[in-house]
Amino acid sequence: MNQLSEQHIDIVYERLKKAALRNGKLEEELLDHYCCYIEKIMNSGVDFEAAYKAAVKDIAPNGVKEIEFELFLLINFNKQLSMKKTIFIIGFLSAFLLSSGIMFRTMHWPGANVMLVTSMSLVLITMVTVLLHLFSFSRNQSTLFWFRSITGVVSIMLIASGFLFKMFHMPTAAIQYTLGTLIFNLAFLPMFFYHLYKSGVVRYRVSETV
Repeated sequence: MNQLSEQHIDIVYERLKKAALRNGKLEEELLDHYCCYIEKIMNSGVDFEAAYKAAVKDIAPNGVKEIEFELFLLINFNKQLSMKKTIFIIGFLSAFLLSSGIMFRTMHWPGANVMLVTSMSLVLITMVTVLLHLFSFSRNQSTLFWFRSITGVVSIMLIASGFLFKMFHMPTAAIQYTLGTLIFNLAFLPMFFYHLYKSGVVRYRVSETV
């Protein structure tokens, strides 16, 4: 039965170190798993390099970073769930108060301004919560995803703060509102609908091939 030499173990360890995993315990477990797997393959007469490539292909075909990210999501599942519930509840309240405030304002009923101010304040809280969620649980997303998400959040925050500044007759209200609307219309919306279009095309092609 073949056993890995200290030199081979060091090689596996150094290659794992290059992945710059943040979870030290996961790094140790992967090292042990790789070594056991490589030893098993080498017992069938395969050399070290070929056994190492086979281990990488079977254990972490998309890289060990993906394993670390999946472990992170699994460990933080309850935190994600709580944050998503918070986003949903605050988002629902802000949308409800906004639509109700617009109706009250149109019908000249009392309480319209309170509803609108509260809804815009809740929108700002929602956007801050969304940003925290993105930075906490979406680290491995693409640059395009981040650009689309950041432009969407920032534009809505500018629109909401501009609206609040306008309600209280504070300076820079028009600048914030205009800038937020421009970013939303010219940056976020085109990327968002292009993403929806591409996703729909991919799903359609996949369904055709099945």
